[in-house]
Amino acid sequence: MKEVLKTEVAVPLPIDTTLTYLVPEEFKDTIQVGMRVTIPVRRKVVTGMVWRLYRDAGKQRGLKAIRQIADDSPVLNKELMELAAWISEYYVAPIGEVTAIMSPPRPELKRVYRLKACPGDLEIEIMRTTHPTRAEIIELLREGKPLGMDTIKRKVGSKSVAEHLEALEKEGQVVHEVVARKRRKPRQHVPEGGVAAGRDASNERFELTPHQQAAFDGIRSAIDAKQSRNFLLLGVTGSGKTEVYLRCIDQALKSGRKAIYLVPEIALTPQIMERVRERFGERSALLHSGLSNAQRFATWRMIMAGDIDVVVGARSAVFAPFKDLGVIVVDEEHDTSYKQQDSPRYNARDVAMVRAKRAGAVVILGSATPALESYHNALSGKYGLFELPERISGGDLPEVRVVDMRLCEDPAPISEEAERAIADSIERQEQVLLFLNRRGFSNYVQCRDCGLVPRCKNCHVTLTYHLGGKQLKCHYCGYAERGWEQCPGCGGTHVEYVGSGTQKIEDYIAEKFPGTSCARFDRDATRKKGSAEDLLTDFSSGLVRFLVGTQMVAKGHDFRRVGLVVVVSADVSMNLPDFRSGERTFQILTQVAGRAGRGDIPGRVMIQTFNPDHHSLSHVANHDFKGFYGEEVGFREELRYPPFAGLVRVVVEARREAAAKGAAKQFAGLAMHHSKNLKGNLDIIGPSRAPISRIRNVYRWHLLLKGERTPSLSQFAKTCLSKLRMKALDEGARFAIDVDPQVMM
Repeated sequence: MKEVLKTEVAVPLPIDTTLTYLVPEEFKDTIQVGMRVTIPVRRKVVTGMVWRLYRDAGKQRGLKAIRQIADDSPVLNKELMELAAWISEYYVAPIGEVTAIMSPPRPELKRVYRLKACPGDLEIEIMRTTHPTRAEIIELLREGKPLGMDTIKRKVGSKSVAEHLEALEKEGQVVHEVVARKRRKPRQHVPEGGVAAGRDASNERFELTPHQQAAFDGIRSAIDAKQSRNFLLLGVTGSGKTEVYLRCIDQALKSGRKAIYLVPEIALTPQIMERVRERFGERSALLHSGLSNAQRFATWRMIMAGDIDVVVGARSAVFAPFKDLGVIVVDEEHDTSYKQQDSPRYNARDVAMVRAKRAGAVVILGSATPALESYHNALSGKYGLFELPERISGGDLPEVRVVDMRLCEDPAPISEEAERAIADSIERQEQVLLFLNRRGFSNYVQCRDCGLVPRCKNCHVTLTYHLGGKQLKCHYCGYAERGWEQCPGCGGTHVEYVGSGTQKIEDYIAEKFPGTSCARFDRDATRKKGSAEDLLTDFSSGLVRFLVGTQMVAKGHDFRRVGLVVVVSADVSMNLPDFRSGERTFQILTQVAGRAGRGDIPGRVMIQTFNPDHHSLSHVANHDFKGFYGEEVGFREELRYPPFAGLVRVVVEARREAAAKGAAKQFAGLAMHHSKNLKGNLDIIGPSRAPISRIRNVYRWHLLLKGERTPSLSQFAKTCLSKLRMKALDEGARFAIDVDPQVMM
């Protein structure tokens, strides 16, 4: 049997294998591994990634052929393809879903037309009398350059061009092919005043502190030696971690290597990009999901062409297609935003370390409140550790006061003590930051006559009241209904708005302190493209006096005029059913407290809580990460949680709760039966209802697997799932395996 060219294609579907297709003769000279192709899958046409090409004389009957090649060159290089294989294996994710999320948006495709056989002048003259439009099309295409439909329409000036082209194709005079639309270079933000034409050689304009110098010298030696090493840079807020990052990036660039600078939120990229552009010029670029598809694709191509040296971005920028990486910076490395919550459920921080190891690059993990696992690895010698214990301005860390809300008789969201502090800050011409990690106006609405509380029709949660539009909204599925004027249950009009969200705090400040400008920084207020950047610019420049926000305001912003931070409620994160709730509380409160006193103004922080004796609060008040770590890590070791065990969460979802419950119990039983095959002890916690037991009318049960080594634990979960999958799917249940989970809800 004759050998033919075949390809294995990674398809973005929940399947564990690649699919095999024939490569038509017309694509044999152009198709390459790492390109995307369109292929038929059952009754649909989808886009997949060419995973492997090979010649084979085996079975051909029944094999389908690829339809089109979507790229003119590979979008994933060999290194990224190998990284995709690791992600698929470690995080138990379909390889097609992994390659899809690693790839840039597909370029827009268009049809271009060219002559198949060039007619003579006499033929065209005859055509003019019968089909003048076709004659014009032929003359256009005689120039030899393939033209798109829009170009032909514009030059010919006829509305019936499509019909004539179709007729010319049937006659065999014209043929078409599908190509990618050409894109201009992406326009990206440039700071006012412009940037240098190339890298700024004047890095020594900032004199490093002794601690900064020690950190830079230690990391630089690894960069120069091209050693793959991970470093934890533990620095208090305002200690100058960014300057160390930039020096290390510069060192990599001097040796002809490239750099990736990751931040946890897209909103942080403009201020970081400004500093990167000032230092390294135009050979730096943004890469994140907030850019248009055209911008992302064009930036991707510029990186592959070698025209970019430094990429700044959020989670997905870890896949920037550099061939010669020298350093990856993971700023605020503790942040849960680095963990993807949908398949593939990768953590960009951990992927960065795997990628750097393969590339011989250095990873710098920076934080004032590192993850317990990261600090544990640093203490054990797995990571290099450098500390920046002082602010570079020489100023003190902000004074932190915990306010016991149990002693407040007034039910107002802001205590009298905090109000006095706000009034004092206004007198001093300072800015005030108010932090509450809860959107909307009120947590929920309740009828005081019958006690009815409105709940989402699709999810097992109460509806949050939003002032804009006077709506009750679900923050999980988007369901909304009109706010109550009277109870739909008993008809009563005694409707109470319970709890506070950022909208209520914004209103409260406007009422209590009239004449002062106040803005809100949360997901609802920053939906419009560019609005987050505009809002932060207004606050940084002093145009806005008060900023009310969720966790978005706590991450890495350098506000020089903030003298006071008020944490409206520290209890939001501390009461979550999650073994990391204490750690999350310490991290977010320390981070938001660090926004105060970063300039010449002394900083003050007031933390309001109904649980002032919580162990994390005393450590926040004393800016004592090591003390918190010592206490928290004791709990983790006693209960055998990370970093003392690997952890995999298995979530089971189904339209019927009985199906979800039954499948979860089957999985747990199978895991227990096969636990002897897993090296080390296996603990199974659950199964039980997930804390949010229904989302979008899908019921959710979950269980936790704890073992000694995460890689073997994830493969054990995969094996159990493969044994159950067919039966579970028959019952309508779906499984999601979350390796190293960061959220337990």
